[in-house]
This record gives sequence, C-alpha cells and structure tokens, in this order.
Amino acid sequence: MSLRYGLVMLVTVACGRDHGRGISPHETTIARALTARFGLPVTVTCETVCTAVFVDGTTLPIELHRDGSWRVPGKVIDTSAIAAYVDGELAELGVAQRASCGPRIQRVQVGDRIGCKLSGGGMAFVSIGEHGAALELALDAAAAAARGETVTPGRAAELTKISRDLERLEGESDGEEEVQTPDAGP
Repeated sequence: MSLRYGLVMLVTVACGRDHGRGISPHETTIARALTARFGLPVTVTCETVCTAVFVDGTTLPIELHRDGSWRVPGKVIDTSAIAAYVDGELAELGVAQRASCGPRIQRVQVGDRIGCKLSGGGMAFVSIGEHGAALELALDAAAAAARGETVTPGRAAELTKISRDLERLEGESDGEEEVQTPDAGP
C-alpha cells in the first residue's frame, strides 16, 4: 500500500465518511446536535477535518475523536443572548437603543472582545473572561469610534507619548485658569 493511499484511507476512516454513500453518521450526529443547540440549520462535512457551516456562513472547526466523540475547540457563543443582555442594561439606564452583535454564532477565546452596534450609533463592547464577560458602553458615535479604534503598535506608541507629554504638563498652567472674570458684585 502506498503512503498516499494509506493517508487517504486514514482520513476517510477518521471522519467516518463513506464516499459511496454520501453523508457520514458523524456528520449527521454533529449537525443535529449543533442545530438543536443553536436553533439554526447547520451542515457538517468531514474531509481532512470536520467543519460546521451555519446558514449565515459562520464556520466552526470540529475535533472528531477516534471513539466517535467530538467537540468544538474553544468557547462558542450565541450573540443573541449577549444582545438581549445589552438591551436589558440599556433599558435599565433609560437608553432607548438596541444592540446588534454581528454573526449569531461566534467562536471566542478568553480575552476576545465582541463589538455590538447600538441603534443610536454607539457601541457595546463585551470582553470575554474566564468566568464571564464584562460590558462597556459607548453610547454616542464619537465615543464608540474612539473606543473601537484598532490600536496598532505604532498607534500605541503615539498614544503613550501623548499621555506622557500630558503628564509632564501637570501642574503647569496653560493659561485657562488664570483668566480673570470681572466681579459682578457691588
């Protein structure tokens, strides 16, 4: 048996695909479980690796184990629950805006930040932590743009320089507080 043929057989056996029959039992099992969990149609294919593709185009890698068990590496979240939470927090603050958090199903890692657009032009930023998430709201478009800026290493250096320059000015007068206003008294 040639090495190439052996590798093809290994991949075929590992994913459980019988190319003469079509969809493998693993693909069907995984697709049904993900559809039940997220309430969205999903297609699973196992070639050299297994991949789930949701109706909106979102893809998730699937780890398939020799015993037939499987898992999606990392954390997978349903952003509709996050949007509902943000909407609740906004309502509690008396802010009449709604959140939209991008693709409904997302794979995240600890430290990731999800940006949710607010209907009034602002943004909600949800930082994923080990044991939960933290919410930050930027209610207007200008604040959202500033807070949502991607900070490259060059931009980080520029911001650090600006901050240090401002610290050096601390205690020095810029002339504003020295302006005398005429006393309106008697």
